[in-house]
Amino acid sequence: MALGNNAGKGSARRKGQTAIRIKERRTAKNYNSVTSSPVQSRSACGYSGSMSETFYHNSGSTVPGVGDIIYLKKRARSDNKFGAGHYKITADGRTNFSIQVDTDGVVRAKTSCR
Repeated sequence: MALGNNAGKGSARRKGQTAIRIKERRTAKNYNSVTSSPVQSRSACGYSGSMSETFYHNSGSTVPGVGDIIYLKKRARSDNKFGAGHYKITADGRTNFSIQVDTDGVVRAKTSCR
């Protein structure tokens, strides 16, 4: 019985992981960032605290819309999604919206705060 050398297996796995990370960064290259409130249990328009959270979204617009995916980091990863709930976001420092995000990080609703 011959003993095998598995020295190449670890190296191949690292190369695969590196390729995945590079792809995640390239995919997220054009993601936009948005400042938000901490998660709220219902519409976040009434939130008056600091907009201290920053997240990224895959929309071509400056503000995420319904169907867009929210990410914690500027990386396209399935385990990098925002938690479910409502968030108050600001587009330009003056215009605010409340967005509802589901457990998959997908924006389900967007309401203008007036």
